[in-house]
Amino acid sequence: MSGRIGGRAAPGGEDGAPVSDVARPPEELTSFVGREAELAEVTGLIAQRRLVTLTGVGGCGKTRLAARVADRAGPSWQDGTRFVDLGPVTDPSLVPATVASAVGVAVEPGGDQMGRLAAQLHGRRLLIWLDTCEHLLDAVGELVAALLTRSPGTSVLATSREPLGIAGEMVWRVPSLRPDEAARLFAERATLVAPGFDADRAGEHVAAVCARVDHLPLAIELAAAWVRALTPVQIDRGLDDSFRLLVGGPRNAVARHQTLQASMAWSHALLDDEERRLFRRVSVFAGAFTLEAARAVAGDDTGAGGSGLPDTLVLVSRLLDASLVTVREVGGELRYRMLDTVRQFAGAELRAAGEAEAVRDRHLDYFLALAEEAEAGMDVDQDRWRIVLEGHRPDIGAALRWGLSQPPSPPPGQADRGRRLAAAMARQWLVHGHIGDGLQMLESAAGLAPREESALQARLYAGQTMLGMAAGRLTLVTEAARRGARIAELAGDEPTRARCLAFGAFREFFSDFERCEEQTRAAQSAAENAGEPFGRDWAATVEAYSLLARNRNEEAVAVARPAFYRSRSRNDRFCAAFARGVEIFTLLLGGDVPAAVAVGREVVDMARPLRDYFAVGTLTCNAAYALAMSGALEEARTLMEPIVGSLDTAREADVVGFMVPYGLVHLWEGRLDEAVEWFEKGVARLGEHGRDWTAARCFPGLVGALRRSGRREEAALRVRQGLRQLRAFGGWYEYADALDEHGRLVAGDDPAKARELHVQALVARRDNGVRLGYADSLDALARLAAEAGDAEEAARLCGAGESARSAMGYPRHQVDRRTHEEMIKAVRAAVEEARFRAAWEEGAAADLDVLVAARTRGRGTRTQAPGLLGALTPTELDVARLAGDGLSNPQIAERLYMSRSTVKAHLARMYAKLGLSNRTELATLLRSEMDGG
Repeated sequence: MSGRIGGRAAPGGEDGAPVSDVARPPEELTSFVGREAELAEVTGLIAQRRLVTLTGVGGCGKTRLAARVADRAGPSWQDGTRFVDLGPVTDPSLVPATVASAVGVAVEPGGDQMGRLAAQLHGRRLLIWLDTCEHLLDAVGELVAALLTRSPGTSVLATSREPLGIAGEMVWRVPSLRPDEAARLFAERATLVAPGFDADRAGEHVAAVCARVDHLPLAIELAAAWVRALTPVQIDRGLDDSFRLLVGGPRNAVARHQTLQASMAWSHALLDDEERRLFRRVSVFAGAFTLEAARAVAGDDTGAGGSGLPDTLVLVSRLLDASLVTVREVGGELRYRMLDTVRQFAGAELRAAGEAEAVRDRHLDYFLALAEEAEAGMDVDQDRWRIVLEGHRPDIGAALRWGLSQPPSPPPGQADRGRRLAAAMARQWLVHGHIGDGLQMLESAAGLAPREESALQARLYAGQTMLGMAAGRLTLVTEAARRGARIAELAGDEPTRARCLAFGAFREFFSDFERCEEQTRAAQSAAENAGEPFGRDWAATVEAYSLLARNRNEEAVAVARPAFYRSRSRNDRFCAAFARGVEIFTLLLGGDVPAAVAVGREVVDMARPLRDYFAVGTLTCNAAYALAMSGALEEARTLMEPIVGSLDTAREADVVGFMVPYGLVHLWEGRLDEAVEWFEKGVARLGEHGRDWTAARCFPGLVGALRRSGRREEAALRVRQGLRQLRAFGGWYEYADALDEHGRLVAGDDPAKARELHVQALVARRDNGVRLGYADSLDALARLAAEAGDAEEAARLCGAGESARSAMGYPRHQVDRRTHEEMIKAVRAAVEEARFRAAWEEGAAADLDVLVAARTRGRGTRTQAPGLLGALTPTELDVARLAGDGLSNPQIAERLYMSRSTVKAHLARMYAKLGLSNRTELATLLRSEMDGG
């Protein structure tokens, strides 16, 4: 079949070749969409190389691209361009005559037709376009080799599903369309059958359809034709079985392009039996696969451990040449992949051959072995194994779905293997942020044997505990940890028991720091004895945060640093980043804001590769907190906004305490309504959990936002709630902030009470090593002094405050700068300049700790209770007094915003400290001590 694109006319038919007058290059009855970059690249290549072969899967647009290249490149050849359609040619011996007819020369039948053709083209400069060569590779390759050798002015542009395989060939694989080009093609073809089609309105669904068919031009055109009867949403749903929907191409198209099924069948028919067997079997891979995986999964039918198909590399290479698989390099290793449309065809062939269950079973075995190897490997090199598993994520998901499915007659052990795979993947899902999918798989796996008390069932509960923590599902954490630890103990699986204890303790962090500390220490002991480093280091990290929240900073660092060094040596970013993150707060609260910012940046860099919400999100917000304290409000907000914004659409995701820094940034920028909104979201956690550390931390900022907004009654209610919560927790930094906010709130009505509250805030900071807020309390006391007419004291305190801020790298919050400057201006006007300067310089030069000690002499945050009661913490003394008044544990819990179990734990500790046995003895001691007896 021959025709003309440019140059001399082809006479046709003189040599008896099968030439038809109606055979011409493909007529472009529809527009050519996109491919500008590809067109330019291939046009440049054909000008430099004498043989360029465009390859690619059927329907990828090889012929349309070649037509444009030939049209654009034609003027560069003196004798023009000739088109040869080899698709209808089935007899290899007719190839020379067909080409001769197209180029306008006559060759006699028989003999050396190739040689005579090459000789007649010797003096001509010609581009020959050979279309559809894949079924005639040997004959076409022999002819082209002869032309290139004997006709130096001849160049060849070929289109074929696989390369010609001769010397000098430049193989250029035609890619799928880019997403924007695919959407444009769909829209243009859709308007041909439905002129009113609104491409902009349907844009999201059109994009989904195009992605489902791998952005292949043929598949897009076939799908677009259905808009006359279906919406894009319906088309997308119908593509679950592409070949049933993607039919109905134009009648004037060649048969193999009228449906996607026919296009795939054309390629399939060109394979031999071994190639077809490999082709259908590798369809079980949902993502990219390696040669090793292909050997294991698509091997012989004798079972695991066989050598696999003979010469798997050769067979995979043949599929690659036939454009039925693609290849790319990942981490120095070649990975092969089928386009989804090809995979559907191959999957149908697999089912038709009756091999689907056996091959899927081998697929499950292969990825189970990989996951269990990775699970053990993560204890020594988390970075390496999480990357390996993430590279196989689609196939692990497919293996899990098969392993956890319940067919009428499942293969022996299928469910157990599926459950083992789910258990082995739990840690990967945690550190790579696949929390929702992981929880669903773990719950399904555990649900297959709900009454089983095996080590495997315990591991599934341990996985739910870990992922429930990252999802913020604290009730699930408690229940799964309890079940898992009990079953693991029965099964003698100490590593799993230790992990359940370690991650279960996280729940207590939000309600009871002392109980959390006890549980994490028990978990560390169990993990150490069981040789479970991940559980040990995580439990130590959580303990450090429970100490930090109570401002026991030196103890927190002493626990966190070893956990950090151990985790880092194991390449465990998850534990290492959280453990290092403790020092964001110890440095911050100790008054070294720049150092805290530096650690925050380090921690974010450490965690970022994990790409999850829980670790990356939480640690980024912690780093942003330090940035905000340093005055970099815009940078802090920019860091947090993508995380906070994505939480609305994320499934099963939690970022611990993000409302606190995010609310504070809004507050300090003066965006009060937004600040109230975010703090209220944090406080709302009380309704869910009864007592909650995140909620407690939100109260000082909420009160500050309400006060500045003029909502004083609401602020007064919230400050009382906050002080009760924070005192019960022993969170002295936040407690001091709440005292300062209370003082500012009452200053106008009761200056004496306000001063007392600010002094109490200084005492709480002084006694608990929280230097950061000194300047805030000093500013508040300065304002009270100014309003009382003591301008020199006000100047002295202002000077001390400014000096403290400068030394700590802690500038005044943007929202308060104007009012503070106005206060200083009024103080300056109220006293002689020399006396103002002297007082200011005296305050600025004073030792900050000495100055605070002088302002708080005789004050303390300890209970200051008489006798034996002085050994109790403030929270324990509160519990003791209420118990002595006859309140029951539930009543005490309600009054102090804590759980009943926490009240019970406090009473037990008090009895041990005081040498008592029961409430009656406690009540007697209280009466005696309070009466001075």
